[in-house]
Amino acid sequence: MVCPSFLRPSSSARRLSAPALKMDGFLTWKKDLPMFQLNSVEALEQFVLGCDADIGGLSEAYWGHTENDTGLFWGKLDTTVPEGAKFENSGYAGVKSKERPLTLFHRPRFDTSQYRYLAIRCKADSRQYFVNIQTDSIYPSYTWQHRLQVERPGQWEVVMIPFRDFILTAHGHVQKNQLELDRTRIRNVGFSIMRQNGDFSLELDWIRAVNTERTLGDRDLIPEGKGMESRKPAPFFVDFPDNKSSQKQ
Repeated sequence: MVCPSFLRPSSSARRLSAPALKMDGFLTWKKDLPMFQLNSVEALEQFVLGCDADIGGLSEAYWGHTENDTGLFWGKLDTTVPEGAKFENSGYAGVKSKERPLTLFHRPRFDTSQYRYLAIRCKADSRQYFVNIQTDSIYPSYTWQHRLQVERPGQWEVVMIPFRDFILTAHGHVQKNQLELDRTRIRNVGFSIMRQNGDFSLELDWIRAVNTERTLGDRDLIPEGKGMESRKPAPFFVDFPDNKSSQKQ
């Protein structure tokens, strides 16, 4: 379930007034933070798969490496609730990244606080998918969610979702009391589909935290030598011109 835009929590004063200084000087602009490059079997092993079949449902879900050196999440949803089942709803599948390996001192997390967007290079069918983010939280069921809105089903594209647009959910339901996503402690990223009978297919190339040339996290940047008229909204869908990715059709 995804929350309508008018229910999104407003930007907090804490985020808007975030300091622009670190102990070692000014923050520097960075284009992206690579999170996952799904170009090998080893890379796909960083993810875990699940669906309603795990509790007795009838759906099928798979996660595999393709000849294009990408990850493919595919299967078939079945919303039928088997006779005698101890659950009322069925027809869901999802894949999400595992927690990163524990180091000597801590368990690493992704700090995306200096980037505005979660960028995903994908090729999806016309089904409705969701992007899910979990952080360190006292409530394990808390998941920040956003719809994966593709413009060109069946074609490669880069979808860019502002981190501040993710909505807090728990067990698939939007929470009345919204909490801001803690971008400094991202534990995992995943994708899900639910309540849509039939085959589905979502191919994934990479996942990154990114800025445009006009953003530094939630701060807007004005290109040198230009005035306020240059401050246009950042594109929601863009193509990243890297040679490897452009060869995948």
